[in-house]
Amino acid sequence: MDFHDIEVEGDALGIIKLMQQQENDLSIISNLIEEAKSITMNFHSCIFMHAGREGNKVADNLAKHGLEVRDEILWVRRLSSICL
Repeated sequence: MDFHDIEVEGDALGIIKLMQQQENDLSIISNLIEEAKSITMNFHSCIFMHAGREGNKVADNLAKHGLEVRDEILWVRRLSSICL
């Protein structure tokens, strides 16, 4: 499955801001930020967005569900009921 345009949500506002900025990162994790940015070059577009409290609830539910699932699951263009 090829993905060309992706949106990445995260709850760490500082990391999201570092990923969004164009200038070189001078933080202690600059090597990780630069590596992550280089991976985004594989996509036509990649947007980084901060997830608020509601987004964190979904991530929390997905993480809990992932601990219980043994098979690989991929949801594309529709949400599982555990996200709601």
